[in-house]
Amino acid sequence: MNMNKTEDYYERLAEEFKKSKEAIDNLTKRQNAMKAELVEAIKENGYEDDKGHMWYKIGATELKYERRVSRSFNAEAAEQWARGLGIWDDLKKVVETIDEDKLLGYAWNHKDQEDVIQGFYNEKETWAFKV
Repeated sequence: MNMNKTEDYYERLAEEFKKSKEAIDNLTKRQNAMKAELVEAIKENGYEDDKGHMWYKIGATELKYERRVSRSFNAEAAEQWARGLGIWDDLKKVVETIDEDKLLGYAWNHKDQEDVIQGFYNEKETWAFKV
């Protein structure tokens, strides 16, 4: 322990930290409520631009409700389609990779290789602060 600081100091610091965390949580809740209300106002009163974003100008403030679109590939549906057309063999890709379960089974049966196999695993240490 730092000799210049007393246990009483750290106790007060921890209490202040907890209070500031509660205040931040309360502000975040309030901020989310305000945002939800402003989004409703944009939807009701705003206009849409050519990219699908919604805009609402209130005095000197311009609010934007940004449209974001993400795409994901449905490999299952594509496979069914390709199989249905009989072109699956033309479109599929075979990827060779190691089977971790088989590797661990090998390690179980070959104890002399266990250290080598354990070396294939990377460990990451993280810390979490809790009060």
